[in-house]
Amino acid sequence: MLVVFLKLLLAQILGDFVLQTKTLVQRRKENVGYLFLHVLIHAIVLVIFFYPELQLYWISIAFITFSHLAIDSLKIWLEGKYPAKPLFFFCIDQILHLAVLGTVAFYNFGFPPLSYELLFSIDTLLYLIAFLLVAVVSPIFLRLFFSKWDKEFEFQNKRKESLMHAGLLIGIMERLIIVLFIQVGFLSGIGFLLAAKSIFRFGDLANAKDTKFTEYILVGTLASFIIAIGIGYALRLALKYT
Repeated sequence: MLVVFLKLLLAQILGDFVLQTKTLVQRRKENVGYLFLHVLIHAIVLVIFFYPELQLYWISIAFITFSHLAIDSLKIWLEGKYPAKPLFFFCIDQILHLAVLGTVAFYNFGFPPLSYELLFSIDTLLYLIAFLLVAVVSPIFLRLFFSKWDKEFEFQNKRKESLMHAGLLIGIMERLIIVLFIQVGFLSGIGFLLAAKSIFRFGDLANAKDTKFTEYILVGTLASFIIAIGIGYALRLALKYT
């Protein structure tokens, strides 16, 4: 089952990313013939991958091909109706394609037995809790922690000059990286991460010539790192002693 799914996934990656040029992506929105060409390329890749077992999988290949046509047609229609959300529709498109591939794999081999013990094992629960602490709880804590300064006029102006939600995403990603570094024992990576962030921020802080803003950035960076290090070591100790 795994080999079949991986072949389907490889065909999906080749057809949607490697063998689909930017020109084809643009023209298929204007001319349905290019959409059919894109789907045909997918079908050819699938036939090549499953040629020795074509009699066994031809129904699956046909199902994937027509499903791909339907999903991409829906995506093109939605992108035309809501042009401001390309990333959202891209993610939905790929999720639907993966769902089709999973359905085909399960159709041919059946559902694997689910291990309730593995799904809710201590390690799984600890990793999930750590992820939620990093991605959901800590941003709320930091927002409340900085709320007394966010109301100041100069900070509001600084925020307007940055990308929407960029700081939130950067903070979540850096904390996830720190927790990962701690789990694999790459502690020096935390120092590199802090140095890299300092270098990127140096220009902003130097140009700002604003002591309050500099202190605001430094406190935010250090608070984020301290929280991530705390979560990382708590997770590591919990995994070790449970």
